Amino acid sequence: MITARRAALLGATLWTLQPLYVVTELVVSTRTSSDYSLADSTISDLGNTACRTIRGDVLCSDWHAGMNLGFMWFGLTLLLGALLLGRQAMSGLTGRLAVALWCVSGLGSIGVGLVPVNEDGALHSLVAVPIFVAQPLALLLMGLSLRSRSTMGVAALSAAGVVGFAAVLLADGTAYVGAFERLALWPGYLWVAVIALAVFPRRGDPPSPPGRRQTVFDGA
Repeated sequence: MITARRAALLGATLWTLQPLYVVTELVVSTRTSSDYSLADSTISDLGNTACRTIRGDVLCSDWHAGMNLGFMWFGLTLLLGALLLGRQAMSGLTGRLAVALWCVSGLGSIGVGLVPVNEDGALHSLVAVPIFVAQPLALLLMGLSLRSRSTMGVAALSAAGVVGFAAVLLADGTAYVGAFERLALWPGYLWVAVIALAVFPRRGDPPSPPGRRQTVFDGA
């Protein structure tokens, strides 16, 4: 039977690897059509299984299979990391809600990989939208549970990205849509690795209650 420490170690490992999601995006973006832009094109278009045209821009992704697998893999590991590490490291209602929201974000990412935007835009949006609600809230609640002001600051950064992304879409524009979307999502994928390294104990016991691990953030 897996021990609490081993479960937490596995969860911490899965979260520590989450920044590789950002690397995956950057690598796949090098194999796209010339019209694709990290600043002005959405992340979802990296998973296009066929070229599609948006306002005159032809968006193709040669390595779409790798990106869609990445959406699913990192969604699954985000979810498992929350269940294996988050449940032990974060206590109280805020901690439980943070874990639940990370699971929502992970499931949404899996859905994004299963339903590329060029194949079914409506269903793709249905599974993607919850990610933009869940991720900044998960960061905020995680910050409250861990008493970490720096985590709450990252949550504010993510929320600002969500607001900007939504504003561009509602205006039916494309300028900086990719930049705002990445501002909304990348902080979460990067910060869970910081959290995993900070809360996982250096000794043989399972993660301590958040109140006793506040020093790992130096009160920040």
